[in-house]
Amino acid sequence: MSAWIVGSDQLDLILTSAIAWQLISRKQADETGRMLWRENLASVAYRYPDDRDGERPGPDDFRDHHVDSYRYRRYPGRVDPQVVAAAAQSLAYQSCEHPAWKTSTACPWVSRLEAEATARIDAYIAEHGPVDVRRQRKHGWSIHVDLNGNREIVCGDGWQVPNRNVFRRAAALRTPPTPADGQATTGT
Repeated sequence: MSAWIVGSDQLDLILTSAIAWQLISRKQADETGRMLWRENLASVAYRYPDDRDGERPGPDDFRDHHVDSYRYRRYPGRVDPQVVAAAAQSLAYQSCEHPAWKTSTACPWVSRLEAEATARIDAYIAEHGPVDVRRQRKHGWSIHVDLNGNREIVCGDGWQVPNRNVFRRAAALRTPPTPADGQATTGT
């Protein structure tokens, strides 16, 4: 496995969702973000023991002390549970390399957020429509097909959260549901 330090934008996206879904309060966001980032750093430091501060995989400007000074900034855009599920899966994957991960406070916290996001996806798609990957200019979303031929649209943007526009990009790629889809449209 490989691992990297997630950026503060990914933490902001995750925490914005947790606040919107009332899993934490705004007052808890800074400390929750620090807790999540500490576990992520512990994982990467364990996985790459020869890397030192400033050399770890992740944001170019990241330094270890940043985990203790993280300050939450609301992530812009409409909270999209498909993006949040991918971001939570990524954070868990980047943070699970060290032996104390499974007993950490972060592990069940991230699992709970992923479960909450996953539980909200169907209703969100019914209201806002599915992502049409053909509408994107750059990669970010893709269609995965499993061995049984089942297709799933996957949010790659949520895996790395490359900037502060992931929710907005997701909203722009959604195709509103129509009555022909068997779903009601807004306002009917």
